[in-house]
Amino acid sequence: MKRIFFGGLLTLIALLVTDLAYADSPPFSATGQYMTGDWGGTRTSLKKLGYNFTLDYSSMMAANLAGGYDKDKTARYSDQFTFGADLNLEKILGISDGEFKTSLIDRNGRDLTQDRLQDPRAPVMGSGVQSNYGRGQTWHVEQFWYRQSWWKHALDIKLGLMPVGEDFDNNGCFFQNLSLCGALAGHGSGVWYNTPIGQWGTRLKYSIMPTLYAQVGAFQYNPNYATRHGSFELDGTGHQGYMYVAEIGYLPTFGPAALSGAWKAGAWYNTADANDVLDDDNGDPYVLSKNAPLQHNGRYGGYIYLLQQVTGTGKGTPRGLSLFWHLAINDRDTATMDYQTQLGAVYKGPFSGRPLDFIGLGVSKMHANSRLAHKAQLLNQEKGINDYDDPAYTPVRHSEYVTELNYSLKLTPWFTLRPNLQFLVHPGGVEEIKNAWVVGSQVAIRF
Repeated sequence: MKRIFFGGLLTLIALLVTDLAYADSPPFSATGQYMTGDWGGTRTSLKKLGYNFTLDYSSMMAANLAGGYDKDKTARYSDQFTFGADLNLEKILGISDGEFKTSLIDRNGRDLTQDRLQDPRAPVMGSGVQSNYGRGQTWHVEQFWYRQSWWKHALDIKLGLMPVGEDFDNNGCFFQNLSLCGALAGHGSGVWYNTPIGQWGTRLKYSIMPTLYAQVGAFQYNPNYATRHGSFELDGTGHQGYMYVAEIGYLPTFGPAALSGAWKAGAWYNTADANDVLDDDNGDPYVLSKNAPLQHNGRYGGYIYLLQQVTGTGKGTPRGLSLFWHLAINDRDTATMDYQTQLGAVYKGPFSGRPLDFIGLGVSKMHANSRLAHKAQLLNQEKGINDYDDPAYTPVRHSEYVTELNYSLKLTPWFTLRPNLQFLVHPGGVEEIKNAWVVGSQVAIRF
């Protein structure tokens, strides 16, 4: 409650300190880019000098209509404040094509998935109904990096603290459910971090041509940064290994309407030691042998992402239908979820009078590692339990499915409202849990 109050207080302060002098974009303008306006011209002046300061707010609400592990109906709220500074170093210091960016994220609230939908003995594998919940409802250092480009941005390097998913397998987020938002490689691998968790590292990108690029990255692997207090221990405490990522991308446009696309494929390898999910050193199930799990000297995975606009209303306009398919594969020796795939459609500008709105429909499948399911079966056999309702029973996971339908209303350039309906089949991959219906709503404000 203290964090929620503090977050609300920060919002109030941001409003009160706004320069109320009306400029080209006054506060709460229906056409301005920011809710607090142009600060009497100060914001524009700062940008011309190379300084861009931002404060973004995102909240998500979700209520269970039916189903889930706990059928007691309730609603949950979570929010996220992002404080950022983006500095154009060419304007400030004369460094051609140089940029510095930093951001802090404050997360607050509670999660409906955790409180009602999942069996606590078998948490969901990446389908949280509030995607801005998690990684500790606390403060995180998300970004602290320097970026430099050469040769008309053909060669680009970033150095510093950043989420791995900021540049790799990055596809944006058109949905509230976590299984349909962000880099899939971060959902089931256990070692890939998306926002709000930064990792020290570097990313090198080379654009072979404007529509074709290749990039590689190397990051410290430090799970301590995902903990409540570890996010600010930026001295490397908790460092366990390294994360290496490579990606190639194609950004085509087709036809006279210049229908845009993003086709990506990548692979990653993490050097940290990891336990086998089933076997010991002798190849026997360790839940039966009572030996220590087999240690692997790393883990690996890969992904494919295809997004293509298939209809349009004219060249240079975003209106039209886009289809997407996404697949992430994880190491079966070590991962809880060995693969996740999603399929969906986004229709931008469904009405001529609302070109910035969109309708989103997405379906996601999360497949539990069959070796993990076998381990659960062995545990239950050893205990002589076959009743799911027995507290000592270990749920046997299979596949988890999520569908979300939403409508995103761009009410002003700075205010977005996105109501949605979600349907979860077998939360956590547990078939004994009744399928759940959830109604949600997302708000995004740029102050």
